[in-house]
Amino acid sequence: MLSIKKVLLYLTIISLLVLSACGTKEKDKEGAKIPNKETEQVANQNVDDENENDDTTNDEEDTGEDNTVSDEKEKDKISTGEVLNPYIEELTGGDIEVVFTNNEPDFTHTYSDQVKMAIDQYQIVHVTNMNESAKSYFDGEEEGYVLTLQMTLDNQSEDEVSYAGGISLLTDDATENIRRSTTFVDREQWLKDDSTEGASLYSKGTFTGFDAFMITKDQFEKSQLPILKIDALWRGEDVSDRIGEQGVLPLPFSDAGIEKAKATADLYPDKMLTDSIAEKEVFFAKEDINETQTIDKVKVTLNGVQYANITPTDGHKERFKNFGDGPLVALTAKFTIENNSDVPFEQFLIDRRLHIDDRGSMTSQGMLEPTVRGSVEPGDTFQGLAVFLFREDEFGIYKELKLQIGPLADENAKRLFKEKSVTFELPMK
Repeated sequence: MLSIKKVLLYLTIISLLVLSACGTKEKDKEGAKIPNKETEQVANQNVDDENENDDTTNDEEDTGEDNTVSDEKEKDKISTGEVLNPYIEELTGGDIEVVFTNNEPDFTHTYSDQVKMAIDQYQIVHVTNMNESAKSYFDGEEEGYVLTLQMTLDNQSEDEVSYAGGISLLTDDATENIRRSTTFVDREQWLKDDSTEGASLYSKGTFTGFDAFMITKDQFEKSQLPILKIDALWRGEDVSDRIGEQGVLPLPFSDAGIEKAKATADLYPDKMLTDSIAEKEVFFAKEDINETQTIDKVKVTLNGVQYANITPTDGHKERFKNFGDGPLVALTAKFTIENNSDVPFEQFLIDRRLHIDDRGSMTSQGMLEPTVRGSVEPGDTFQGLAVFLFREDEFGIYKELKLQIGPLADENAKRLFKEKSVTFELPMK
């Protein structure tokens, strides 16, 4: 049995432990901060934010969708706010507002297998509140617009090529040329090759720089889809030694211009389109005919045909006066000629003729066909267009149309291959 002394000792120790524990609890109560309602809400919000961050992190890990959204926002910021060419503000002292940016025009023109020109991106800005001296750039007006193009010339040939800034822009109605002006580009950002002696010469390599156009308020307001043209290049300083043909690019100035470009994207590129001669609205097309006939060893293929109602632009109405004042219809046929013979023939002298019922025939409208030059050498392939115009009321009574291609001729206009030609029956609506 425990002695009384030991029992008393145990009781004393237990009492001391209980008192110590109670003292600690009271101390904890006194030292703790009781949060008020506002502090509590903040604390809860922090917890919620942490949970949201955790969820977002998990979503990114699982799907990657948020990264995509972030990329899209970055693209939107560049397209709507960032100025491509800050030098315009420095030059004019004006207020610069970005009106339209196209970061991906997707335009590369191939002059040859080794020489190409690309439009990498472009931007239009509105200039207001400019210095008095800067108004002369905009024909004395209080405001104006500047188009900046970022261009890349890629020359992978062993020859120097020449590009003398041959670039032009026409308003939609073809009444005005929009003026090119490298004044709006810092000289250090011009498209140039400092390693060559001539300012227009480019050695082997890739060269990127800016070009610019000054646009008046009136020109901008009547332009949705002007046509940009880049001249053909040539080797060295010999202007007779051309490289390829000119490049043609419909250049949207707005979202409406983009929609217009989509509507015309599938049209055959005759001059009504590339020179803004007329607006075209196709009412019938068959673009997969692909019928082939031969002239000796020359293969001629009718690829397709488009029929369109056309409206001449203001700048070209006079060219159609012989057709009267009524509505017009245009027929554009696309064909390919593969020269498997050993004789060259001239592109310009390929005869195109349309036979109409038993009424006779008509020659194509050369003024509306792409400009071509040079020979189709043995082994080469040429792709061409044939364009014919009709009054709408007369076109409606025709029953049968046949397209004749050929005879072919040499550079002296001498007809070749026994003056043979081929004829294709055209589908009609």
